[in-house]
Amino acid sequence: MADLNNSLDKKGSTKQLPSDNKKVALALSGIILSILLSSLDQTIVHPAMPRIVEELQGFSLFAWVTTAYLLTSTASIPIAGKFGDMFGRKLVLISAIIIFLIGSMLSGAAPSMIWLVIFRGIQGIGAGALMGNAFAQIAELFPDSAKRARWQGFITACFGASSMLGPTLGGFITDNLSWRWVFYVNLPVGALAILSLVFNLPNANATGRRRIDWWGAFTITGAVVTLLLALTWGGQKPPTGYSWVSPQILGLIGASILLTGLFIFIERRVEEPIVPLQLFTLPTLRVVVIISLGVGGLMLGTTLFIPLFVQVVLGQSASSSGAITTPLALAQISASILTTQFIGRIGNLKMPLVMGGILSVTGVGLLFTLGVNSPTWQVTMCMIVIGLGLGPLMPGTTILVQESIPRKNLGVGISSMQFFRAIGSTLGVALIGSFVTNNYVANINAAEASKNLNPQLLAAIQEPQNLLNKQISGSLPPDVIATVNQALVNATHQGYFISAGFALLVAVLVIFFVPNLWIITPRKRKGAAETLPAEALTQPEAVMEESLAANQGEKQNSRP
Repeated sequence: MADLNNSLDKKGSTKQLPSDNKKVALALSGIILSILLSSLDQTIVHPAMPRIVEELQGFSLFAWVTTAYLLTSTASIPIAGKFGDMFGRKLVLISAIIIFLIGSMLSGAAPSMIWLVIFRGIQGIGAGALMGNAFAQIAELFPDSAKRARWQGFITACFGASSMLGPTLGGFITDNLSWRWVFYVNLPVGALAILSLVFNLPNANATGRRRIDWWGAFTITGAVVTLLLALTWGGQKPPTGYSWVSPQILGLIGASILLTGLFIFIERRVEEPIVPLQLFTLPTLRVVVIISLGVGGLMLGTTLFIPLFVQVVLGQSASSSGAITTPLALAQISASILTTQFIGRIGNLKMPLVMGGILSVTGVGLLFTLGVNSPTWQVTMCMIVIGLGLGPLMPGTTILVQESIPRKNLGVGISSMQFFRAIGSTLGVALIGSFVTNNYVANINAAEASKNLNPQLLAAIQEPQNLLNKQISGSLPPDVIATVNQALVNATHQGYFISAGFALLVAVLVIFFVPNLWIITPRKRKGAAETLPAEALTQPEAVMEESLAANQGEKQNSRP
C-alpha cells in the first residue's frame, strides 16, 4: 500500500514541488499575495470612483477606468499563460508584479481622467499575467486532485476576502486619506509577494521551448482590443462614442472578426501556438470557457454602480458604500470553502455549480427591487444572494479545467478560462456602463424638473456624482434631487437586464451542458489501490476514473 501511495503522489510532478512543507507554505503565500494584488484592485477602486470623477471630472469616462484595466488584462492572459508554460511561471509572475506596481504608482499620480485610464491599462497588463499563471502554479504545487480541490477553496476564499477588503479599504482610504492611496496601497503587498516568490517558488516547470508565436499574440490581442473598443464606444453620442451603425463601430467589429480568423488560421499551423486549438475539442473545456464568460460579466458588471447608488441615492459615505459589498464577499468566501470541501470529500463537481447558477439568477432578480426608498438591509440581502451564487462557480470551473486537460497544457488551459472570464468582465462593464450612463442622461434630459434649470446646473447633474458636492447639491431644488435619484435608479435597472442575461447563460449551461463529473477522492483512491494495478494509478485522474469504473463493472458482471 505504501508503494502504491508513493507512486500516486509522484505522477511525474514531485520534482516541481519545494522540498519541504515550509517552502510549500511560503511559496503558496507568494501566489496568494499575487492573486490578492489583481483581485483587490478590481474592487478597491469602486467606492473611490465618485470622488475620482468629482476631482478629475469626466463622468463619460467612469466605466473606462475599469474597462481599460480589464481590456489590457484580458489581452495579456493567454499570452502570459503560454509564456509561463515555456519559460517557467516564477519568472512570469515576478515580471507581472513589477509591471502591475509600475501601473499602480502611475495611477496614483494621475493628473487627469484620461491619464488615469492609460495608467490603469498598464496595471491591467500585469494583472492579466498574474491571473494567467497563479492558478496554474497552484495546480502544479498540488497535483493530487482531492487535495487540490480543497486548497482551491482556500485560494478562492482569499480571492473573495480581497473582494470584501477592497471596497471597505477603498472607502476608508477615500474618506480619511485620498483616493490616490487606493493605488499606492498595492506597493507593500507587491513587495512582499516578490520576496516570497523569489526565495521560495521553484522554477522547474519550464518546457525549455523558446519559440514564441508572435503573430498569434499580435492577432489575438488585436481581436480582443478592437471588439472591446466597439462594445465600449458603441451606442453613445460623440465625443464619448458613436452609434452602433457608424463607420467607426462597424469598422472595429469587422477588424475584430478578421483578426480572429487570422488568429485561428495561424494557431492551426504554428509549432508552438499561443492557444492550442485542439484543447477545445474537449467538450468540458468548451462549456467551461463560456460559463467563465458569463461569470465574469456577472461578477464585475453587476456591482459596478452599487457604490454610486449607495452614495448618491441612499446618501451614504464612501466607507459605507464600500462596506455594503462586504456581505457579498463573506457569502462568496463561505460558499467557496463549502463547495471545495464538498468536491474534495464527495467528488461530485456538478451539484455545486447548479446551485451557484440558480442562486446567481435569484440574486440578480432581487436587484430589480432596489429603489430610491430601499433600506440598506435590502441592498445587503441582494449582495448575499449574489455572493452565494458566485461562490461555487469560480472554484468549480477552475477544478473542472484542471481535471480536463493534459498537465503539459495546464497553463494554457487555465489561462483560457481566465481569458474568457476577463472577456466577460470587460463585456459586462462596457455594456452595463454604456447602458447606465446613456439611460441616465436620457432620463435627466426628459425629466420635467430639469427643464427649468440654468445650463450650468443642468450640466452638473448630467454627472450624478456631482451631488456628492455639497455646494452643488445645496443649490438644487428638492424635486431636482429626487429626479436625479430616480433617473439613476431607472438607469441601473436597465443595466441589470444585461446582468440577468449573463446569469441565465451560466444557469442554463451548468444545468444542461456540464457533465456529471466526479474526481478521485481519498476514499475512492483507497479502494482503487486495493483493486487496480499500480501502473493504473499513475495515469491522469480521468483515466484512473475509467479504470476504476471498468473494474467495478467487471466485478458486477462476474456475480452469479
